[in-house]
Amino acid sequence: MRGKQITLIASALIIVSILFYLGYKSSTIKKEGNEVAISEFNFQSYFEKSKSKLNTVTKGRIELLEKNKSDQANLASLTRIWDSLNYPLISAHYAQELAEAQPNVENWNIAGSKFYNAASVSQDSAMQIMAAKNAQKIFEKVLSIDPENLDAKNALGILYIQINNDVMKGVGILKEVVAKDSNNLQAIFTLGMLSIQSGQLDKAEQRFKKLISLQPFNAEYYYYLAEVYGKTGQKEKAIKTYETCKTLLKDNESKKEIESLINQLKNT
Repeated sequence: MRGKQITLIASALIIVSILFYLGYKSSTIKKEGNEVAISEFNFQSYFEKSKSKLNTVTKGRIELLEKNKSDQANLASLTRIWDSLNYPLISAHYAQELAEAQPNVENWNIAGSKFYNAASVSQDSAMQIMAAKNAQKIFEKVLSIDPENLDAKNALGILYIQINNDVMKGVGILKEVVAKDSNNLQAIFTLGMLSIQSGQLDKAEQRFKKLISLQPFNAEYYYYLAEVYGKTGQKEKAIKTYETCKTLLKDNESKKEIESLINQLKNT
């Protein structure tokens, strides 16, 4: 995948399925021998530091709610407040506490999704890994309650690949999703991206063609299909597909980037 992400790559469909492909970024990484170790994330320290940055009114409101966390409404309020303050990991923490107090598929799924999102937006490696591992545990719990929950399976498949480095198991889960729902956009997309990364370009081509058949006005799918065509030497198809992609874009910066790719192909 290109180091410079084209502006159009921002669809909500991906959630974090593309996040981990970008690798971990953090100053906490330190070398030990020939390996890279990441220091363990200290949530309590992060929580206290984050709270210290809040204004007096907001901090007072949070501390008042924290005094009675046995009240599930307070936990829900704390989840929403930290969300609104743009602290997704802390919001996820309270969502997990709410799920533990009121355990059901919906609450566990919300908590897992929040940790999943926290991993996707974090720029700190230790925080990212901690959030992803929590998401994995929670989605495993969701599936133990509801084995047919395809959203949880999608997330878990990606997490097995990225956290456990178990590509076969992760891909197997994603294929289970497609077997249950042949039009599942997220699973097909993720499998398509993995196919590109692993050099299985014939499979990638099939998957992005499938996505286009399901959502013919999604510029992102044309972008990746064009990339596959370019990698397989199908220059004319790549140019035509990039041109279609460009017609579906709204912002000029993205259109310029696509035009540059088209010109590169025409001049090679």
